[in-house]
Amino acid sequence: MERFDLVVVGGGPGGYPAAVRAAQEGLNVALVEMDSLGGECTNYGCIPTKALLHPAGLVASLARLKFVKDSVDVDFKGLMEWVDSVVKGVSNGVSTLLKGYGVEVVKGRARIGPGVVEVDGSGSIGYSKLVLALGTSPASIPGLEPDGEVVHNNRTILGLRRKPGRMLIVGGGYIGVEYATAMARLGVEVTIVELLDRLLPNMQRDFSRVVERRLRAEGVKIHTKSKVEAVERRERYAVVEVSGVGKMEYDTILVAVGRRPNTRDVGLEKLGVKLDKAGYIQVDGATLETGVPGVYASGDVTGPPLLAHRAFLQAVVAAERAAGDSSAAFDAKAVPAVVYTDPELATVGLTLEEARAAGVDAAETRLPLASLPKVGAIEGCRECFAKVVYDRSSHTILGFHVAAPHASEIIAEAALAIEMGATLEDLALTIHPHPSVSETLKEVAELALERPIHYILRKGGARR
Repeated sequence: MERFDLVVVGGGPGGYPAAVRAAQEGLNVALVEMDSLGGECTNYGCIPTKALLHPAGLVASLARLKFVKDSVDVDFKGLMEWVDSVVKGVSNGVSTLLKGYGVEVVKGRARIGPGVVEVDGSGSIGYSKLVLALGTSPASIPGLEPDGEVVHNNRTILGLRRKPGRMLIVGGGYIGVEYATAMARLGVEVTIVELLDRLLPNMQRDFSRVVERRLRAEGVKIHTKSKVEAVERRERYAVVEVSGVGKMEYDTILVAVGRRPNTRDVGLEKLGVKLDKAGYIQVDGATLETGVPGVYASGDVTGPPLLAHRAFLQAVVAAERAAGDSSAAFDAKAVPAVVYTDPELATVGLTLEEARAAGVDAAETRLPLASLPKVGAIEGCRECFAKVVYDRSSHTILGFHVAAPHASEIIAEAALAIEMGATLEDLALTIHPHPSVSETLKEVAELALERPIHYILRKGGARR
């Protein structure tokens, strides 16, 4: 049995960066993965959905321009094959990366025990240290188990090669609204059913309002406070009864009702790793230690928020701790989150309510972005906005929240500002390119300081 300094179980964002960093630190590393390298993000989540959204967004952007006379006809089969090629390219890139650092990749399902990982079809490998990056899988609901034909989850939906005619999305979270955005723009008749009172129920209400308005403008039917009551499956479609709505036929159903951790039947109980009530691995938030000596966990399996970029840093910290660096620590103060709708929604740091609940004398300034040429006049987003949350006395930035085109590309500046303890004055004095969406940060900071150049102050100032 071959023995390694470190074995990483899982090849997604919580796993392969740990293998790379550990190899950089001089450890002999093996990585076990039962599926394609890159994990959920690369193969079924972040990468394919954004690849799908990109051409769909181009189609929508052209359609909004009155001087573009001919509509764009999209070859749906060709589009999905292109998405698949993007996914394979990124996954192959991860493989090349691991090979370049000398990481031994072992394919197969892992069962974990003290000092040993049993891999189906590949035998046993020993370890001195272990990183558990087991990830999550899509949750399902009774009566709507995926069949890969009519009923899908976020994995099987990528196998579509025929454009749906009428599509039902069960769940109004980020997966549901991103697929609704893409499919509606490709000419699919989309309906969303959400159990709670609004889409994106885990985000701020003004985000939900913007997304709902834009989706309705795209022709998406939205039913909140509703649920699927009954499903009658046919060969190529299903008859679905929705509470308060009635029965309707759908040829494609996407179930997007959350995730569950991949912690069952892998041997964690023998290892002594503790789970919380939802089945996620309990770890020290800073060190990623599980409480079992030499065993760490990183990524989605450690619990929400389930974000690839959070997993990247957790993986690096876990590897550095495994390599003996006692100073390595994960800090969750400024973890950005993005929903890739139109407009994109991005948030980092504290909301006003969270800041005040923490005992901070905080204020918030909200800036409508229609007056920014890049956002309003060029990108055509009249309802876009940004909010900055800050300490009243020191002006230290505590949070930033924005609904705007390309919000995912500017939120990192806000994250850096929070990490560095920057103030409103720091943002206001930073020269941003014009015209750009990034001007949002400068403009909202100037408004919070009540000295905006491109915004007329209302009576009583800008704070609340």
